[in-house]
Amino acid sequence: MTRMRNWIGLVVIVALVAAAIGADESRKPKGVFSALKVGQAVSLKDEGSAFTITFFEPELQQSHKVVEIGDNFIVLRDIAGISDTMVPIYSVKAIVKVRTNKP
Repeated sequence: MTRMRNWIGLVVIVALVAAAIGADESRKPKGVFSALKVGQAVSLKDEGSAFTITFFEPELQQSHKVVEIGDNFIVLRDIAGISDTMVPIYSVKAIVKVRTNKP
């Protein structure tokens, strides 16, 4: 009986660890926002009908930081920490990666 309890406990632990790993993988942004991560410095440019989000590699100080990444939106906080801007995916014109290091 004790072995059976140990076995069941082990199965439950393995299932919980597998679920946690799967949940972590699902939190990673996919698609348009896959190049961005929470805490990353970016600039936000209003193009009239859409926004362009630019980031540098290696990271440089920018006008905004990524606060949240959803499946169909991104939230950016201005450098002063005063306002958050939620940009829906249909309002993104481009996400631009600028490499500042020369090969």
